[in-house]
Amino acid sequence: MLKTIDILLGITVIMLIASMAVTVLTQFVTALLNTRGKHLLRGIGDLLQQIDPGLERQIADQIASAVLTHPLISNISQRPGTTIHREELTKLLMDIAAGNAQHVIADNVQPVLLQILSKNDISDPAAILDKVRATALQLELTNPKLATNVRHSIALIQEANSKFLAKINSWFDQTIDRVSDRFTASTRVITVICSIAVVLTIQLDTLDIINRLSIDDGLRNSLVAQAFALDKQGFSREGISTTNAANAKQELKALQNLGVIDVPENTKDWLNRWQQSNPAGIVLSVFLLSLGAPFWYGALKNLLKLRGNIADKDDEQRNERQTKQLPTDTP
Repeated sequence: MLKTIDILLGITVIMLIASMAVTVLTQFVTALLNTRGKHLLRGIGDLLQQIDPGLERQIADQIASAVLTHPLISNISQRPGTTIHREELTKLLMDIAAGNAQHVIADNVQPVLLQILSKNDISDPAAILDKVRATALQLELTNPKLATNVRHSIALIQEANSKFLAKINSWFDQTIDRVSDRFTASTRVITVICSIAVVLTIQLDTLDIINRLSIDDGLRNSLVAQAFALDKQGFSREGISTTNAANAKQELKALQNLGVIDVPENTKDWLNRWQQSNPAGIVLSVFLLSLGAPFWYGALKNLLKLRGNIADKDDEQRNERQTKQLPTDTP
């Protein structure tokens, strides 16, 4: 039983370390493509069309882009920001409609946005914004313990009470939930693609690894020791899902030293190894890696706990066998 647990632990360690590499690659791709910002832009566009059903999609996207590329929201010019709060969105829409955009926006954004606000009881966004800022400042003086977002929310409700504010407050949270769902789904697809890339690069054959762990006591014991070392590093599920490239490279180097993986030096070497690989083992590896590093870290913790219980039970039974006295015959 203990050998079986050790084999599972060995596979878990390998998959966890390879998943860390997949996580780093996934983070790089999502940042490069700015998938979070693009999904948020689409979500803000959806919200604007909900506020004004007659708004064309192209115009809605231009207004959303004007908001998300604002210097207060975006870290990189003309690249949509990835996070925006409800109060920020409300004030920025009014600020842009008032003609106070601090960055380059499409010519038709300001008049269309001003028309949308006018239809929803905000006829003079500049004056209302001045009142909102004054009220927020007064709240800071009288209630300094209030959080900043709470002060601005109260100020907006008091000074910008309108259909426009009611619609944003009603639909903002649902919109962000949909944005999160779409981002998670797209990240899942990217994770699978990155898993394929990692598996094909190092030709990770799960079936071959299982066979090796079954017959190689030294390799199995080394991976079990590495499992305990990983556990002592104190990763959390969230921490290991945001691991950095240095950690992933270090752990992959440890697997390479054990001979578990070997990155081919050239195309010829890669093709030679590919001919020796089991396609079923490769496909299985892709599926296992796509489960993600947090999954494998949780499996590692559970298996270590199970191994400890089994080892304690084995020790107890061994001690019992060694100390138990055979019954003596009485005359």
